Amino acid sequence: MCPHLPLPSLFAASETVQHRISSALVDGFSQWWQMPALVVALAAIVVFVLWMYRRDARELSWGLGLLLAALRIGAFTSLVAAYLDFERTAEHEIVFASRVAVLVDASASMTIDDQLTMEKRHNDSLVETVPTDPLDAAESEQAIQTRSQRALEVLQDGGLLAALAPRHEVSVWRFEADAEPLQVLPIGGFESAGPEKELVVGPVDESAEKAEADAEAVASRKKDWSTRLAPEGFETRIGESLARVLDQEPVGVLAGVIVLSDGANNAGIDPAAAIAGLAKAGVPVFPIGIGSDQLPTNVRVSDLVVPSRVFPSDRFAVTGYLQAQGLAGQTVKVELTEATADEAIQVGSATDPDVQPGPKQLQSNRRIGRLIDAAEVVLGSDGELSAVRFDVPGLEASGQRNLVLRVVSPPADRSPADNQQAVEIEVVDRVTQVLLMAGGPSREYQFMRNVLERDKSFAVDVLLGTASKGISQDARRILESFPASAEELAEYDVIVAFDYDWRRLDPAAQARLDRWVSRESGGLVLVAGNIFMDAWLADPQTTVIRNLHPVELRRSTQIVGEDPAGFEEPLPLVFSRDGQEAEFLWLGSSRIASQTVWSDFKGVFSCFDTTTAKPGATVYARASRPGSVGAINAEPIYFAGQFYGSGNVFFLGSGETWRLRALDDSLFERLSTQLVRHVSQGRLLRGSRRARVLVDRDRFAVGSNVVVRVVVAEGDLGGAGVMCQVLGPDGIVLRVPLTSEPNQPGVWQGAFVASREGAWRIDAELGGGSGEKVSRRVGARLPDRELAHPRLDRGLLEQLATLSGGQSHFLADRPWNAQASQALANTIPDRSRREFETGAPDGDFKRRLNAMLLAIGIGLLCLEWIIRRLVKLA
Repeated sequence: MCPHLPLPSLFAASETVQHRISSALVDGFSQWWQMPALVVALAAIVVFVLWMYRRDARELSWGLGLLLAALRIGAFTSLVAAYLDFERTAEHEIVFASRVAVLVDASASMTIDDQLTMEKRHNDSLVETVPTDPLDAAESEQAIQTRSQRALEVLQDGGLLAALAPRHEVSVWRFEADAEPLQVLPIGGFESAGPEKELVVGPVDESAEKAEADAEAVASRKKDWSTRLAPEGFETRIGESLARVLDQEPVGVLAGVIVLSDGANNAGIDPAAAIAGLAKAGVPVFPIGIGSDQLPTNVRVSDLVVPSRVFPSDRFAVTGYLQAQGLAGQTVKVELTEATADEAIQVGSATDPDVQPGPKQLQSNRRIGRLIDAAEVVLGSDGELSAVRFDVPGLEASGQRNLVLRVVSPPADRSPADNQQAVEIEVVDRVTQVLLMAGGPSREYQFMRNVLERDKSFAVDVLLGTASKGISQDARRILESFPASAEELAEYDVIVAFDYDWRRLDPAAQARLDRWVSRESGGLVLVAGNIFMDAWLADPQTTVIRNLHPVELRRSTQIVGEDPAGFEEPLPLVFSRDGQEAEFLWLGSSRIASQTVWSDFKGVFSCFDTTTAKPGATVYARASRPGSVGAINAEPIYFAGQFYGSGNVFFLGSGETWRLRALDDSLFERLSTQLVRHVSQGRLLRGSRRARVLVDRDRFAVGSNVVVRVVVAEGDLGGAGVMCQVLGPDGIVLRVPLTSEPNQPGVWQGAFVASREGAWRIDAELGGGSGEKVSRRVGARLPDRELAHPRLDRGLLEQLATLSGGQSHFLADRPWNAQASQALANTIPDRSRREFETGAPDGDFKRRLNAMLLAIGIGLLCLEWIIRRLVKLA
């Protein structure tokens, strides 16, 4: 996870202070004659003193007479100085440095590499080369750089920051769906003298005793902002980002804006509208286009959608999505195969670092595994997704299986290495054991019971708090009380509780439930209600139940709406980014399709009023109050989840998801079954008896933070730890530091960023010398909007430069170097500004001065009197 950064200072200025001594009397003169009159009066006093002593000291020597006259004049001078009212004031000269804002695109499209179309350049022009030897292709792959890496290279090795440093402060921003300032780098704070020198951020103390500390500080400050440039956004909003820069940067000294992006704007306001404001303020924009506007001819497997679990011999559907460039209208053959785990490792981008890829792997013309089915697909236009569906009759053997979707490479395919993709599927030969607990036969309980009863993959038992003996329910068994032993409780995979009165569970039963979730990977769904919830929240004996919830439950009266019926108007559900990406909450085949369905849902009429999630919990959706205009984080949480030990706990703010039936009955059925299967994954995918690797979902968007939890059997490791590493799509191995959770023995947690598209394999190796390894595979794909148009948009970037008076540059045309950086820096004017500010008079100075003048005057008069007495001058 990225380190927490302090808020950057957007307004920096240097200040020098000078002190000025002036006369308040003279400064108060408003007429031309007042100053000459003062000079004449002072001169008259001096002349009068000299005239008086000339008469009074005739009998004395001229030297002694002159001394006495000087003493008298000095005394009068001290009085005049006091009368002139001298005061000292501080003059502050404030220099606002010229500022250049550098915006770096951090959207998911910046993870794309354009190596195949930018390999060689002659005479500063692009020349495409096609690797004919697969081994040459392998060598070129090792040198591939993503667009994000190229942007960072322009800033650092390309010398752009060093070229701007002598005259400008540099404000570094990252932008995708939103723009975020990262760091303000001061004037003169960069040195770039070849690859051996580190980037220097800020002035460095060159003293020998602080050299090591300075080096560590520089490295830390450099890492702070540069690591935040890793692409992880799902949208690119160039227009809104420019508007925010204009709003937050000091316009008076903003000399220019440099944008490093592929220009693939796909959301938000029109960038031309934002440019109008910058042009009016006289701020030119200098886009640096990264990427290629002529993507290589290629067909790739963009995504492979497979159910996470199926039953033996049950028919299921597999959907693959192909994306092509330059192959519109061509027909390709697509094969679906079943592979072993070792074969799946070699597929496409998931190359085992211990196995060197050979030509057949790179060409992807070798079928891997047992052929299940094949089909022919007509490819769409550039960037368009083409779907292919396979109806699999079923898989026989139970356990972890791997399905591989492979496109037979057409002759024109320039990058055959991305023509395959593998996913894991679990074939389970047991049904999911569900226990439904309800305070009473509520509508939500009845609807979910009916849905699960109709699905043969679930076996449902019922525990009704208000039921009497001999009642009839559509369920396998009707329990009279909570399971009395750990063995009875272990029979269940999922417990769904609808506004249950937890006071019915004694402390031993609550502890049994806690252990079942944390140590036995139980799945728990907690549905808030307004009948029993207030009562058990006020009971101090239900602390264990409150701890299981992923949200804070602190007050006893927290149901939104005083009336049990809730509000008269529905509360629409607002999904967070995690909620939009959570496939178990999807009501459509894709994220966009699901968002469309959820937007048609009017909402719920009540929700438990808690706005705070516990540390480590994930908020998926909030209920928006009627007429609310505040921040969304202040709205009550409706969907939230957390890992609790090795188990999965999900919270619903009220039992009203049955209202989805107003749109379509199948929507509630889909949500209910997906939710139950989601929380039961820890039970059904346990794998090793000694350890389990848990993630909250199997597919992530590129740039997402993947939280990994390794749960080890209690007492199995002793004092040993767990080592975890992740194998990326490009063969790079990442070490994932794991930390032990203090309140959950045997539970280790870490995280990594899925920065590249493709398959990621998580390997956890147990300590203690056993060498046992448990693995889990997840997939990362570009978000739909980033995937649709991934090429460089020259027209947009050139428009930004033209409308604002700047210049556009493109890395596809010529390589970037220090000379190009210096040329760009020379075109940006210095817009630093100086302001002067006068402080308040120094009262202490005036008091000291007046005391000194008084002492001088008195001293001179006393000395004059003593001399006059000594010379017997009356």
